[in-house]
Amino acid sequence: MSSGRLRICLIISPALLLVSQPALAQKKRPPTPVPNPYAAVDRKMAALPDSTTRSVASLARYINATFTTEDDKARAAFGWVARSIRYDVANRYNFFYAQVPADLVHETLAQRVGVCTNYAELYCTLTKASGLSSYVITGGTKHRDGTPAAIGHAWCATRLHGQWYLMDPTWAAGYVVEETFVPRLDNSFYKVSPAVLIRTHLPFDPMWQLLTTPYTAQQFQQGKAPSVAAQPPFSFADSVAAYEQQDLPTQLRATRRRVERNGVKNDLTFNQVLHLKQQEDNYFISRYNEALEAANAGNEKLNTFISYFNRQFQPPRPDAELASLLLPAQADFMHARALLASLGSPLPEVIRQARSGQLLDFVQQCESRLQESQAFVAKYLQTRKLFRPLLFRGSGGEYLTR
Repeated sequence: MSSGRLRICLIISPALLLVSQPALAQKKRPPTPVPNPYAAVDRKMAALPDSTTRSVASLARYINATFTTEDDKARAAFGWVARSIRYDVANRYNFFYAQVPADLVHETLAQRVGVCTNYAELYCTLTKASGLSSYVITGGTKHRDGTPAAIGHAWCATRLHGQWYLMDPTWAAGYVVEETFVPRLDNSFYKVSPAVLIRTHLPFDPMWQLLTTPYTAQQFQQGKAPSVAAQPPFSFADSVAAYEQQDLPTQLRATRRRVERNGVKNDLTFNQVLHLKQQEDNYFISRYNEALEAANAGNEKLNTFISYFNRQFQPPRPDAELASLLLPAQADFMHARALLASLGSPLPEVIRQARSGQLLDFVQQCESRLQESQAFVAKYLQTRKLFRPLLFRGSGGEYLTR
């Protein structure tokens, strides 16, 4: 075995596709005074000290300590987000790079301004931290006159006492008049029945319509309800339950198939399909790069051991330490193998293009060197200390490179 370090120069940059992330052009609507049935919950959230509102963790702690029912917890999160975040009128038509949800939430809490993705991700993250089941939904919307919006939108689904409700904290936050955001809480977008919200909100993924008879994009645009008799009922509850058990790439693939089956009739939906494929590719690229890093880390540790071997285990170390010296390298190679196995078979095209076989060959070569090293250490520890120096046949590492 050569003691020289094996260098790997295979690098993949998981560049994200520039996709139109949903942003909302808020509706212009006159304020209509409506009694607030959630006033008691809202008052308690309004009494929060500012220091408690700087992180999701502190907000969730307050919500869980103050409220006991799922309904009150959902309302606490919804009302606080809708009242505390100002709509970013200047950026409502902008396209955005895909952002990591955690980063988006942190940014929203720090700046207290955003568009629909900021509202939706913050609400969803906060309800999850409070023990509720919530998901961000993306799709298209219609204006008050029934014409489809040219940009996408994001809202949420929350399960309360076993029943799904739809929440739109962005549309609930207020309205825009002459390019100025006017904050005014609208409770008609809290706990909305799926059968009601489908009039203005169409998810890209028909599963999140949460209807037994989903709408197509054409039916949504025309405002025509689908015929119940024309298609078998869709068990969205079973589909959501299966979705919740799937890993991320399986979720992305299944979502993309549902979107495509429901019809790709406009640029928004087409871009969403591309975005889902890019997310899937980025997942695999990330796993592959993590495997590459683990393999290189193991190789680095193995080369460190070989250097110590070439010094004939000088300076001396206790036998117990020698026995565990190769365990970190072994753990790295096992991690690399597990990550490569998680890519599935056949390998995704984006990974095949990266010539992933080279990485697997490298891991196998490293594991072979590791086994030789482990065999030497085992023999060394079984040998009486007086005779151990005889095991080193020269300083070039003859034993390990036979």
